Amino acid sequence: MEITAGKLHLRPWRPADAEAVAQALRDPEIRRWATRTPEEPDERTWIADRAAGWADGSSASFAITDTTGGEVLGHVRVRTRGDGIGEIGYWILAGARGRGVAGHAVGAVARWAFARLDLSRLDLRHAADNPASCRVAQKSGFALARLLTEPSWDGGGETVEVHLHMLSHA
Repeated sequence: MEITAGKLHLRPWRPADAEAVAQALRDPEIRRWATRTPEEPDERTWIADRAAGWADGSSASFAITDTTGGEVLGHVRVRTRGDGIGEIGYWILAGARGRGVAGHAVGAVARWAFARLDLSRLDLRHAADNPASCRVAQKSGFALARLLTEPSWDGGGETVEVHLHMLSHA
């Protein structure tokens, strides 16, 4: 499954994308805001996990690329829960931040998910003190639904405040 949305092309991850994934896995900003911090995966395992999600139907993960040069700019993923609700998450590589990539990709994948995955709602969660992700959610049409308190994502035993944004299928 591939989606072309203006200047962006969204496609499944490929083994050839390993260097871009390795860069993301080392990026302190991506690691800071990640809702689930994996136990130091390598890039090949990370890509294989994304392919497994496609294969078993539990998630749809897209590499966000530039339509002209094919450069990997980021990642967007929809995980399904089986109850008509999905959760969307994303990250953007440092060189592509601040250019509207996240909002454009999240919007395109949300439209695709409603059309193809039989979802009635998509959730988007982010740390409450991450204003950039709040802007992405709002620009993509997700309404702020509530403030949650969750266990710290880094496993440190503390809690973190989280914004839950929701987008319903019209």
